[in-house]
Amino acid sequence: MRDNTQEVNELLLNNSNSKSYPQKAIRRFKAIILLLSVWIIISLLHLLNLQWLAFGLTFVLAIQTVRMLLAKPITTAITKNIDSSQLLPKVSPQVSILVPAKNESVVLQNLVKSLFNLDYLTPLDIWIIDDGSTDETPQTLKKLQHQFPQLQVHNRTSKGGKSGALNAVLPFTKGEIILVCDADAQLSSNFLQQTVPLFIDNIAKNTKNYNLNNNNNNNINNIGAVQVRKSITNASVNFLTQCQQMEMSCDCFLQTHRIAIGGMTELRGNGMLVKRSLLEKCHGWNEDTLTDDLDLTFKLYLIGAEITFLATPTIQEEGVINWKNLWHQRCRWAEGGYQRYLDYFPEILKLNWEKEIDLLLFFILQFLLPIALIPDLLWTIFYSHNSVLFPLQTILSLILTVAFIGGLYQFQNLRGITLIWATIQGSLYMLHWIPVMIVTTFKLGIKTQQLNWFKTEHRG
Repeated sequence: MRDNTQEVNELLLNNSNSKSYPQKAIRRFKAIILLLSVWIIISLLHLLNLQWLAFGLTFVLAIQTVRMLLAKPITTAITKNIDSSQLLPKVSPQVSILVPAKNESVVLQNLVKSLFNLDYLTPLDIWIIDDGSTDETPQTLKKLQHQFPQLQVHNRTSKGGKSGALNAVLPFTKGEIILVCDADAQLSSNFLQQTVPLFIDNIAKNTKNYNLNNNNNNNINNIGAVQVRKSITNASVNFLTQCQQMEMSCDCFLQTHRIAIGGMTELRGNGMLVKRSLLEKCHGWNEDTLTDDLDLTFKLYLIGAEITFLATPTIQEEGVINWKNLWHQRCRWAEGGYQRYLDYFPEILKLNWEKEIDLLLFFILQFLLPIALIPDLLWTIFYSHNSVLFPLQTILSLILTVAFIGGLYQFQNLRGITLIWATIQGSLYMLHWIPVMIVTTFKLGIKTQQLNWFKTEHRG
């Protein structure tokens, strides 16, 4: 592996200085303009009786929705009846595993054991970044280094959130492929055997045992990142953790179906693998965002890379167990997801039409629809108008219902009444995203931005 420490340091320095106060002001200005535009458009639709425009938009999005839901996902998983290590060359690409850890003493023991239990031909480059911990994390890491001498620890003063931790250690790593895991992650021993082959050029063409759908195979050789399905280790604790498990199944269904029609997929932070060369091209992780994974997703697509999403293998993580922590976590996810649209507009419009229509569908339903519900409701209550957003709400309900049914059927093996009841539960649970999105979009437009990374508590 070449010595590129100085080059990577320069790239990361440029990245850390790229977002100044004026950039944050621009982000806030865009958020205000978008918020006002949505309210004005909804008011005009009511005032001028232009509901047919909403039906026209719904018709276009409905076509995309049907295409996505009926698509057959591209199979990028290695078939189970072979030794997946046969797909790797004798000298496999070196993998660096990066784990940011702040006050994670209760989960690090299980994680490190899981990482050193990975079955891989080339020695792994494993790093734990102690991100200014104030608990027993430093002592725990010292003990683990005695137990696992190859474990490398990087200590730093916490700054820049998870992105800052990852950027701090990247210059010292050696891997051609970077795997990012959360401190509460658990991986199967063949995790790398089932994911790393996707990065190896022409493996799909040269190996009969590598099972791929014929659609969009041209993208397989251009894969820059891989995200695996997440699973909740403590799903049986209570209603919230059960619903988070169902949410992950629903998410996997949607991500794999979006890829099947040439749309976009999204990195999920925990269990994502990225080519080092592309990370360098993207100047590392963005330290001016709350969601490093979603931000990196846009950057990778803008440089022409493809991202694939795997249902197998999975990576396990803890779900939050109370509504307060769920609210903080989802507000962070929503704010970071919304920030990237503001930051990368209009550059994001340079993608091909398949990705653009996919982007439009999810941006409208995830972010614009919730804030548009308020003026639509006000017109409906005070002027007895019919809702102009009802068609779009119908599409969103259809997507969630089908995705929950499909995800729960495929990944949790639910059937019959159990499947129907779980779908109802999951759909009701997902309603929490409406107030989350409303609060987030108003916050970005009204409140001076402060990047506060709320840490999810892990109990081990």
